[in-house]
Amino acid sequence: MRKPPVAQVVYNTTFPHPGSHDPSSFAAHVAKHLVPEVRVETNTFYGPLDCIEAQYPGLDYTYGPHRMRLGRFPWHRRLFRTFDELKLTREEILELCCWEGTKFARARYELEEGVTVRDTTGHLIRPASPTQPPSITIHDEFCGPEDDQDQFIETGSDDTVRASDTRSSSVMSDYPTQELVEEDSSDEEIESCGWALNHRLLAAMAARDEGADVPLDEDWEQWLKEAGERGGYGDMVHAIRSTQPLSFIPEAPTSALRHEVHVDEGPLPSTMSAETFLYSTANLFASSPVMPQSSSHTSGTAR
Repeated sequence: MRKPPVAQVVYNTTFPHPGSHDPSSFAAHVAKHLVPEVRVETNTFYGPLDCIEAQYPGLDYTYGPHRMRLGRFPWHRRLFRTFDELKLTREEILELCCWEGTKFARARYELEEGVTVRDTTGHLIRPASPTQPPSITIHDEFCGPEDDQDQFIETGSDDTVRASDTRSSSVMSDYPTQELVEEDSSDEEIESCGWALNHRLLAAMAARDEGADVPLDEDWEQWLKEAGERGGYGDMVHAIRSTQPLSFIPEAPTSALRHEVHVDEGPLPSTMSAETFLYSTANLFASSPVMPQSSSHTSGTAR
């Protein structure tokens, strides 16, 4: 039994039940439906048919871009669907598609005329430039004179690392650590000075409570004495309470009234703020029974 022609199989699949208005054969279907769509596509793609390339576009029904262009038309879309359903091979499709505008028509024209139709479709499209490979920039700001030599460090893998790069990264990573160490050392110095001064003043105050005539701090008592003689003692206490700098206290005349502040004495804590210490020390000088109230005390304490 002979195999039916491919054109007959495609026609029967496209028109399973042909009507009175349907073409009677595959050749009639090509002339009625497919060739007009090819002409519309050629005119849309090339414009006026004033060149050989536009007259023989050489549409390949097995080439994806050409099928995409022709697939916009209903009968060509139906034809491609039939090709896929029948699973036709490339040779069968090229042998079947031999009408106007196809690749077969261009090949026959070139054979008869002895010329080659030049395809200029993609000539204005330049190839894409190659992508640049990833690169890395190494800065030598942290490398010393001895690092100019090419020194490499062998690793467990097949890669090698430059020793200068490793040292540069280590130097950069050490900077924050050095800053933290400097900040910690400065905090320790401030804290140690405060502790020493606090213990010295607490020891002197304990000795005064026992009846010993010892100064708390000579510089501090001298400053209190001068403040009392200037009459700025009350202003000094007000500045301490309002957390104002003591250097901005205006000097008062000698005849200004002196203000006394009375607070209840109590056990002193081991640590206290500067404001609390000044406040408690001033009241201790004002209320201590062992300290005379005259400014001519031999120990140089203030009132």
